[in-house]
Amino acid sequence: MVLAHRKLRDQMLRNTLMSTSDAVLLFDVGAGQVAASLCPSLITAGLTRGKQAQGSRPSQEDRYTIVLPEQFPAKTDDQIAFFAIYDGHGTGLVADHASRNLHHLLAKRPEFDRGDYAAAMQAAMADEDGVLLEYFKHESAEPAVSGSTVAVCLINLTKGELVVSNLGDSHVILAERDPKTEFPYHIRRLTQTHKPEMRSEQARIKEAGGTVQMRGGIARLGSLNMSRGLGDLQYKNPVNTVEDDSLTPQTRRASSSSTPIRGDFLSNDPHTSRRTLQSDRRYLLVIVSDGVSDRTEDADLIQHVMKLSMRGMRASDIAQEVASTSASCSKSDNASCIVVMADGQHS
Repeated sequence: MVLAHRKLRDQMLRNTLMSTSDAVLLFDVGAGQVAASLCPSLITAGLTRGKQAQGSRPSQEDRYTIVLPEQFPAKTDDQIAFFAIYDGHGTGLVADHASRNLHHLLAKRPEFDRGDYAAAMQAAMADEDGVLLEYFKHESAEPAVSGSTVAVCLINLTKGELVVSNLGDSHVILAERDPKTEFPYHIRRLTQTHKPEMRSEQARIKEAGGTVQMRGGIARLGSLNMSRGLGDLQYKNPVNTVEDDSLTPQTRRASSSSTPIRGDFLSNDPHTSRRTLQSDRRYLLVIVSDGVSDRTEDADLIQHVMKLSMRGMRASDIAQEVASTSASCSKSDNASCIVVMADGQHS
């Protein structure tokens, strides 16, 4: 759910005042999104539902989701916040669909009810592909040729539990903030990059019955330069088992194998990690698409975010500045950024 900046700010202030028993409190949250090579004069601060800055790219295929505890679609006594970035390709269909539905699928999982958020994340990713497969079967072939990376953060604010999952090359970076100086330290990337050139991914793809080929100096799975993601069902079972109805020439190259039974060449099994956020510390979470992470080192990005914060900028304006700077570079990609400031109850 994408919320306007003012509404986000008011809700977080209420959350900070009312949730005095939570281990961690949300201090500020904001998102920014810009299409590649955007003219700086077109950049607008703040967020509005369904509105995003556009640049020279024909379409903006990135999506993001911010769900604060009051909107999280699960019956629970704990305060749950959810943040995600989806970097679409082919078309924006999968990114758009997942951004509206993945958190609902997550909330419905029995693993979520048991507090096993990592297992719930993994199952929700598979559920999303299952919904897309039904769409492919009954409505349109688009989910077969459209896909998306994803980077997801779930925070149980009551218990101070952070769970991060990702597919592809969108990333989550966590840092601690010094309570006195706000200087960021312990900067860590919590996600993994999933690319066809990685030895472990090549082995997995080969075992599934697929192949990785070099094209233009880039290792690719069919037409993709990633090895894990949502959608792109032409590279997944059962669509990739139909020899005579391959959707693209790239699919035929990716599936050129004598293996009679195929698995998923493109995996929807995410990398997931869990951390406990301490009530006596302050944190910064930055979630970005590769349009940002490919342009700057994690430490430089975090330091830049905190520099802007210490100048008095709000999270939404910081995220917009990060996205617009990345997208205005030469040969840039669409860029999306979410900035989350979270303070321990006793920090």
